[in-house]
Amino acid sequence: MFEHLFTPALHSAQLFPNGIDTHCHILPGVDDGAPDIDTSLAIIREQIRSGLSGACCTPHIALRYPNNTPTRLREHFNQLQQSVEQQLGPNTFRLHLAAEYMIDEGLETALQEQGAPLLLPGRRILVELPQYLMPDGWMDTLLHLKEQNYQPVLAHPERYLRHLSTEDIAAIAAQGIELQGNIGSLTGYYGQHIKQRARSLRDQGLYTHWGTDAHSPRMMHQLRLKP
Repeated sequence: MFEHLFTPALHSAQLFPNGIDTHCHILPGVDDGAPDIDTSLAIIREQIRSGLSGACCTPHIALRYPNNTPTRLREHFNQLQQSVEQQLGPNTFRLHLAAEYMIDEGLETALQEQGAPLLLPGRRILVELPQYLMPDGWMDTLLHLKEQNYQPVLAHPERYLRHLSTEDIAAIAAQGIELQGNIGSLTGYYGQHIKQRARSLRDQGLYTHWGTDAHSPRMMHQLRLKP
C-alpha cells in the first residue's frame, strides 16, 4: 500500500532527454486508450506536468483493431493536433503519429496494403508481442523488418515474463533490435516481478527508448514521473 513512499522518483529529464514520450495511447477513439478528445487532452496535461514536451501517438495496429488503417489514424491525429493547438496553445506540445504494430498474421498486410507505415523517427517501427501466446517465427519477423530497412523497436519487453527470460531479451538486443521500456514497469505499476525485470534491463543499459504507455489520465498520474 505504501510502497510508492520507498520508490525513488523518476525524472523525465533523465529518461526522456528530448522530452518526447515514445509510446502512449492518447489518440482518441481508436483503441483501448483515450476514448475521446477531452481524455486525450487530460492525458497530455499530465504529460506536460511531468516535464514532457511532446509525444509519439502509438495506437494499436493489430487484427483485433481492423479499422485502424493509417488513413483513419491520420484523420484522428489531425483532429487531436487541432484540439491541442486550440485549447493548449500553438507549439505547447509536439505530436508525432506512429503506431504500435502487433506481430500477428496481419502485420505484413498492415505494412504493405494500408498506406505508408506509421513509424517513429528514424524509420523505427514499434512492435509488440502477444502477452499470452507467442506467434510462430516472431524473431524471424523482427529480423525481416531489419532487412526491409526498418529499425524494429520492441515495446515493453520486460512485460513478456511468460515467454522471455532476461537473457532472451539481452540476446534480442544483441541482434540489433532496440528496446522500449515502460515507465510504469520501473515503478511497480505492472507488479513486482516486472519491476525487477525492468530495473535489471535498465541497469544493463539495454533500453534505447522509454515510454509512458499511458492509456488514461489516471494511469499517467500514477506513474509519478517528475520533471
